[in-house]
Amino acid sequence: MCLAFKSSLLLFMGYNKDMKKTVLTFTALVSLLICGCNILPTPKKKTSTSVPGSDTTTQATTQSSGQSTTGVDPTDPTESSDTSTPTSSTTTTSSTTPTPPDPGDYYAECEGLEGTALASKLYSINQPKNPSYDWERYEQADEALDDSSSILSLYTRHNIPKSGHCGTYSWETWNREHIWTQTLWPKSKTDNHNIFACEGQINGYRSDLIFDEGGDVVTVFGHTTGCKMVKNTSFEPCDEAKGEVARAVMYGAVMYEYDITKEIKSVELALKWHLEHPITERDVKRNEVVYGNQGNRNPFVDKPSYACKIYGSTNSTTKQLCGLN
Repeated sequence: MCLAFKSSLLLFMGYNKDMKKTVLTFTALVSLLICGCNILPTPKKKTSTSVPGSDTTTQATTQSSGQSTTGVDPTDPTESSDTSTPTSSTTTTSSTTPTPPDPGDYYAECEGLEGTALASKLYSINQPKNPSYDWERYEQADEALDDSSSILSLYTRHNIPKSGHCGTYSWETWNREHIWTQTLWPKSKTDNHNIFACEGQINGYRSDLIFDEGGDVVTVFGHTTGCKMVKNTSFEPCDEAKGEVARAVMYGAVMYEYDITKEIKSVELALKWHLEHPITERDVKRNEVVYGNQGNRNPFVDKPSYACKIYGSTNSTTKQLCGLN
């Protein structure tokens, strides 16, 4: 019985010389019996928050290798037969720049170094020890911060179920985007720091195009993205991805001795994107997960200042960007 019912019953059954009070008590009891005793508001359930973890469930639905293929000519990304209203992208940008966890003595040998000396030391101490092309690694590394069952797509910035491995392109399937393209730079083709989860069709649009600014807005399955491209020429990532792309490009340049300008238009542009779009919570989490999986780190996430220490003196523009004038 509910508390109100018990109280009224006790009053009714108890000794009461005042008939008027007895009648009122009886009336209250009848009202409770007619209206029901569940008169207290139902407590609201607390919403549980998923702690980002290692959801490694996958489905064997893959029909493609997931690589960017030279010569792909998908439907013009500036047009779409889907007339649905575009949805807002999931943002990962925070108002404050997070502080990366202290890697301890990991970079101790780099103390005081700059330019090519710093790049060479990073090359020697930071080689990947166990790179792999398993889907599971990218499910872990790019897990959405707000949903442990999904990945966050690099260029479209929307959540896609982890199990949605690309067989056919759709808004709910994803592929593995090589920042340093697999066709041109095979040494980095399995490196987790170089590969990001990404909606399949926009991954195909990027193909092996160089990163630059400008072009037509890219639309995917009726969803307008923040990306742009000049067909067969260049691809501009959305603002939320620019910092991640720049840091991946600089990482590849140091760890594989690649030429930055073969993947991004100029050293100046790489520094510009790195500085204008500083590290986020996603950058920090991703770096830790990849470190756990393959045993090395992206130094430009741990030590953002390394970008200017290595590339700041390239020319007058980079000096200005890095405040070295």
